[in-house]
Amino acid sequence: MQDAMLSTPIYQELCDLSVSASRHLLILQDGISEEGQQFIELQQHSQVYQLNLDSGQPDQALQHLLHQMSAFLQQQRAGLNVVIYGDEYFLWQVYPALKKYGFLKEEIHLVISRTLSTPNLKQVYCVHCGHIQKTCWEDFCHCEQCNVHLLIRRHFSERLGAYMGVCADAQHPMGVHSS
Repeated sequence: MQDAMLSTPIYQELCDLSVSASRHLLILQDGISEEGQQFIELQQHSQVYQLNLDSGQPDQALQHLLHQMSAFLQQQRAGLNVVIYGDEYFLWQVYPALKKYGFLKEEIHLVISRTLSTPNLKQVYCVHCGHIQKTCWEDFCHCEQCNVHLLIRRHFSERLGAYMGVCADAQHPMGVHSS
């Protein structure tokens, strides 16, 4: 019998990251942390470029960061490795943009920050209507588009950057129970 395949994302620890590239792009969600500073110091032999997300208005700041990243990447050549450092929602907003620029999965290192003061957010894909939404780290939510009460499964799609949300109760898809 075959073991079940885990489909939750696997993240690296910044202190355990061993990247042999000569150039790195460090994309930080919330400024440089002590952990991030240690990574930069360990990479003394390489060039480290740094892009920071301004945490004032996260969604607008993220769009600005992606625009900055686009301009930066257009000027780069092969051999650049990227370390994305932030919460899970941030990682999966930046990751697809890097894939569009031709980065391989092996060139992108995802590191979850344990020190961010922001709430843990994640994306959920509603399998019923195809809507992707941002939600808090809970087991259930309501789809913003079709209003189905969703159970958020551990199954994660790297292509979508989201966890799968399925109807929590087929008898009461909108979460309404009669007494």
